[in-house]
Amino acid sequence: MNTKTATTLKAEAEGDYAALKDDIAMLRGDLKSVMEDVRGLAKVKAQAGVEKGKEMAEKASGQFKETRDDVETEIRKNPLAAVGIAFGAGLILAMMRGK
Repeated sequence: MNTKTATTLKAEAEGDYAALKDDIAMLRGDLKSVMEDVRGLAKVKAQAGVEKGKEMAEKASGQFKETRDDVETEIRKNPLAAVGIAFGAGLILAMMRGK
């Protein structure tokens, strides 16, 4: 192989190496950008989940309070029946547990 050909091949290889380094640097930048986008999206989704959870908790709390108020009203209307129901439920549970 003559010297000119070896020199030419070396120069081409160095050029290819430099281009490859530049491509890798660009890919790193792109990957970093994608990771930032994914983090941002995950943060938005997590926040939306938290908000949805808060809404569901508030709704459940409201329904619980409403049901509790209804039960209290029924107990006040007929306390003897409420005591009987509570006694019966306790008796059934005791029998189920074998005590």
